[in-house]
Amino acid sequence: MIESGETILTIDSKDYHFSVGDAVIIMPYVIHNYQPVDIDNWAFTMIYLADSYKEAFTKFLGEDLKIGIAKLGPYEFSLIKNLSKTLLSDNNEFGEEVEIIDCLNSIIDSIEVKIEKKINTNIESIRNYINNNFLEELSLDTLQDMFHIDKFKLIRSFKKLYNITPSAYQLQLKVDYSKQLMKTEPDLISVALASGFYDQAHFTREFKKTTGMTPRYDIISMK
Repeated sequence: MIESGETILTIDSKDYHFSVGDAVIIMPYVIHNYQPVDIDNWAFTMIYLADSYKEAFTKFLGEDLKIGIAKLGPYEFSLIKNLSKTLLSDNNEFGEEVEIIDCLNSIIDSIEVKIEKKINTNIESIRNYINNNFLEELSLDTLQDMFHIDKFKLIRSFKKLYNITPSAYQLQLKVDYSKQLMKTEPDLISVALASGFYDQAHFTREFKKTTGMTPRYDIISMK
């Protein structure tokens, strides 16, 4: 994603112009060359996907997009920018991987690549599993192996069905559980640890992100 300035991207002797606010997907093994218009006014962020992501991602794309590039718009730029912030934050591995795949799925939708929608009957079972294990450290690889569903399809189907990603759903369950604990337990450190958070700071940050208020304020509200 181009964060400042302009550049000419050359692929197979053909030039493409990109400027601030543009984002572009460059498919695997495509030889390309960037030539900034003004090297002193030039900044960009590039996210490299691991081979496992690239292989799964390209399965969803049409043949015309498997080789070459796809120029993205402001919406996709914001998706990638938010993803880069997530990857630089201290989120847990489960949350990070969900965000990566959710971003890729959203990009697929936005560039109107037609993907067959398959509502797998496993999705309800996965939701029930999260319900019963939301205090544990979850893993997409574990869910993928347990329920025999590709992680891309898992997140895509889960979000289509429940309008929320698996990690956000788990977080909501943990926050709801903490609210119940706070009715009888005034010590936020104890509540944080019992609710599956690393410490009080992590708990406060995630609680506020989910509810819009701090845990202490919520205690007062419930009284």
